[in-house]
Amino acid sequence: MNHRVLNYDYEKYNFREYLLKYYKRKYGSISFDEYHKLLETDKVTLDTKEYYKNIPLFGKTDRKSIFVSDFYDIFDNDYTFLHKYINFIKDNIQPLFNETLVIQKTPNIRFHLDGCSNIGRRDTDTRSEIIGVHYDGEFGHPEGELNIVLPITDMYDTNSIYYESEPDSNVDYDEYCNMTLKKNQFYMGNLNKCKHYNRINKTGKTRVSFDFRVIPYSKFKNCEVESATSKMKFSIGEYYMLLD
Repeated sequence: MNHRVLNYDYEKYNFREYLLKYYKRKYGSISFDEYHKLLETDKVTLDTKEYYKNIPLFGKTDRKSIFVSDFYDIFDNDYTFLHKYINFIKDNIQPLFNETLVIQKTPNIRFHLDGCSNIGRRDTDTRSEIIGVHYDGEFGHPEGELNIVLPITDMYDTNSIYYESEPDSNVDYDEYCNMTLKKNQFYMGNLNKCKHYNRINKTGKTRVSFDFRVIPYSKFKNCEVESATSKMKFSIGEYYMLLD
């Protein structure tokens, strides 16, 4: 199973409306796909405006966005999202395996603003327009891990993710697949082994999405390696939790 796009019941799991309820309290009624326009207002601080003037550094500053911090404040203080998250996996992902899953405890939120990159640049990036080329396994993510990407806004073209169709494909970066997803779809695939990257978003729309990893329990082995960003071990009770 390398890459799949699957449909889900958007009305039942309307993560967008749930999150907007909280973000509206701070930023007003602006829609998520227009969040880049907040940088032109007094709704965000000067520090945030400065942050988005530069491409962040991979694994160092690319999680420092205030919009990302807002999400974790919500996630840590209102278990409604956790409840939706777990039920989404039970209804849409676990039936594909029919066994206990090991799942990432806390999903990642992504804000890919127009004119910006969502992930940071790496020293190993060979071209200026290709940003953050990597595969998750190079940072210790265990074998058997699958990535789930769920859009809050439509994902397409330069606001999305570019990925190789097979591990070690050695194809030119311009030939990578583009992850195109509508609001009632999600991606599941092997970004653990397949390289992927971002480009500067030139769509005129901000992309918001969240993503997480799952592993069938039959393929899971506890690992003492720590995540590059959260510094949590890839073990049950730290980076992961069990979903029976």
